[in-house]
Amino acid sequence: MGSSRTSRRWAGSGLVALTVLVTAGCATMPDSGSPEPVDPPSGADQGVQVRVIPVPPRDGQSPRQVLQNFLDASIADEHDYQTAREYLTPEAVKTWQPDTGAVILAATNPDASSGDGDPDHATVVLQSQQIATLDAKRTYRARPEPHYSASFTLINVAKDTGKDPKDAATKAQWRITDLPPVLILNQTNFRNAYQQADRYFFTLPDPSLPPGSPGADQSVLVPDPIFVRRRIDPASTAAAALAEGPSDWLKPAVRSAFDGTDSVGNVSTDTSGAVRVQVNGANFQANESQCGQLAAQLYFTLVSLNGPGSIDKVTLTGEHGTCYLGSAQAKTLSWAPGSLTSAANGGGVPYGRNAATGQLIRLDSNAAVAGVLGSANLPVTLRPAGGQLGPFAVRRDGQKAAVVSADGKGLYEAPLDDSAKQLGAALVTSQAPSPGQGLSTPSWDGFGGLWVVDRDPANPQVWLIRGNNSRVAVPVDLPTGLTVDSIRISSDGTRAALLLLDPVTKTRSLQIGLVVRVSGVQSAAAIIDLRAIAPQLSDVTSVSWADPDTLLALGKENGGVQQLHYVPTDGSGSATDTALQAVDGMTVVAASEDRADQVLADSKEQDPKDGDTIYQLAGSAPPTWRSYNHSGAVLPAYPG
Repeated sequence: MGSSRTSRRWAGSGLVALTVLVTAGCATMPDSGSPEPVDPPSGADQGVQVRVIPVPPRDGQSPRQVLQNFLDASIADEHDYQTAREYLTPEAVKTWQPDTGAVILAATNPDASSGDGDPDHATVVLQSQQIATLDAKRTYRARPEPHYSASFTLINVAKDTGKDPKDAATKAQWRITDLPPVLILNQTNFRNAYQQADRYFFTLPDPSLPPGSPGADQSVLVPDPIFVRRRIDPASTAAAALAEGPSDWLKPAVRSAFDGTDSVGNVSTDTSGAVRVQVNGANFQANESQCGQLAAQLYFTLVSLNGPGSIDKVTLTGEHGTCYLGSAQAKTLSWAPGSLTSAANGGGVPYGRNAATGQLIRLDSNAAVAGVLGSANLPVTLRPAGGQLGPFAVRRDGQKAAVVSADGKGLYEAPLDDSAKQLGAALVTSQAPSPGQGLSTPSWDGFGGLWVVDRDPANPQVWLIRGNNSRVAVPVDLPTGLTVDSIRISSDGTRAALLLLDPVTKTRSLQIGLVVRVSGVQSAAAIIDLRAIAPQLSDVTSVSWADPDTLLALGKENGGVQQLHYVPTDGSGSATDTALQAVDGMTVVAASEDRADQVLADSKEQDPKDGDTIYQLAGSAPPTWRSYNHSGAVLPAYPG
C-alpha cells in the first residue's frame, strides 16, 4: 500500500530537509531580529522534519527581505496562513488563495528589487527552475521547466517617515500588493510542510463485458495520491479530499461511494486507533452497503496517511444510522487495495525461462511448470533461436502463462497444468522484420486481460486479449513522434506504465496512462492522458509495478550510469529519489506488487560464455545485489 512507499521515501530525504532548513535559515532562522524558538521534532517527524515558526513583518526591512519572509511564513504550521497574510495589503489578501494550488521550485531566492524611481513602489522578481505543481485537489504533477519567473509588486505603507533617507528606510513598511494567487515554495520546504497519502476509489464496471463475466462488475480500490499539510490536521484534510472526489486525471476510471453525500466532519481518533467521522447527507439506515464502501474508502485512506496498524476501527455516523469497519474485516474485503495482485491470488512466486531449452520454470523451486510450456519437448516456435528467447508473463492467479515466440512474431497462451497437450494458435501475430521490433513482454491485469505491444514500425499497435481470446486494438493518446515499446498494466487495470520509444534518439521514457473502459465494437479500452513520471531519467530499460502506487524502473539519467528508481505514479519522487546501483549489463527488473517479495534482475554478463545471471536485491541500508543461484534461468518475472 501507499504508506510503505511513503515511509521509505521520507526516510531517505528527511536528513537533507533538516540540514538545509537549519543551515540556510529559510523559515526557521529569521534574517533579522531575535532568534525565534523552534519546537523539536516529535512523533512521526522525529529526526526527519522541522517545525517552521513564522516571523511577522518588521519595520525597516527591504522589499526583498519582506518577500523572502513572506515565502517562508507561507509554509509555516498555521492553519489559516495568518502570519503570511500580514505581509499582504488588504487587496492582496483577497486574491491570494494558497489552498487552491502550489508551484514547487528548485529554490525560492528573490532577485534584487527594482523601484523604477518611485521610492514607495518596488518590484521583486523570483526566478528558478520549476519542479512540479499541486492543484486544488491536492494532486501532484511533475512539470519540470528550466525557467520559471514570478513578479511581486510591493508598496511602502509607512506614514510620516520623514525626509531623511536613512530615517525613511528604518521606518519603511513594505507590503505585497500584487502576487501569484497560489502558494510558491521550494522542494525542500514542500517535503517539510506536506505529507503524501493515497485516497481510494472504486474501479468502474467494464461496460464492454457481459454482465457477470470476470471484470464486468467486480470492483477494487485504486490509490489516488494527494499531498496534505503535514501538521495541520492531515487526517481531516485527507478525509475531506476523499469526499470531494478523485483527481481530474483518475476520475474517468473510478467511482466513489461518497457521491451524493454533502461533506464530512473532522476526523476524531483516540489512542486505540478508533476513528469517528460524521458524513453529512448520508442515510445509512436506507443504504447499508454504501456505508460499508464509504468506511472502506476512508479506512484505507487513513492507513496510507498514518501507516499500517495505525487504524483499528472506522465508525461513520450519517444523518440516519451508523456503521463501522474494523481492521480485521478490512483486510478480508474483496475490494481491498491490492486484492487483484498476484500475491493476493496465490501467484506471488517468480518465474523464468531456461536459457537452453526455453522451458518455463518456477524460480522458487527451479522446476519446470506443468503443461506444454514446461515440456522438455517444447514446441519449436518457443524454443531458443539464434540466441533469442521470447519474453513471457504468468497470469496473476498462476493458472496460465503467455509466451512470445523467439522471432517475436507470435503470442501464445497455455495453462500451467496438464489440461492442454499442445500449443494452440497464436493469439496475436506480428509482421515486424526483427524480434526487437516484434511483440513486447506481455502483461496481465487482475481481471484476466492480457496486454501486449506490437512494435512493428509499419503497424504499431497495443492489443488486449480477453477471456474468450477475443483480440481488440487499444488506441493510445501518444505524444507526437513517440511509439509504445512496452506496457505494464496495474493489477486493478486502471493504469498502464508505458515505455515510449523515441525513434531518433533510440531512448525510452517512462510515462503512465489512464485506462478507460468503453463499450462498442471497435475497442473495449483506450489509454489516455499520458504523463511523464520520471523526467529525471533519460533512458529506461525495464519497469515493473512495486506496489499499487509505485513503479520500479531500471534506467539512467543524462550521462549517468544505470540505476534502479522507485517511481511514484504521480511523479512526486523525481526530485528526492534515492537510486539503487544496478549491476553491469542489467536488462530486466522484476518486482511484485507486494513489498515482501524479493526484487530480481537479469544481467547479461560481459563474457558471452557465462550467459545471463539472475540477481536478487537483499539486505537494507543500503540493499545489495546477490546471485540468485538458479543456473540456466533468464528473464525473471512475477505474475502480472
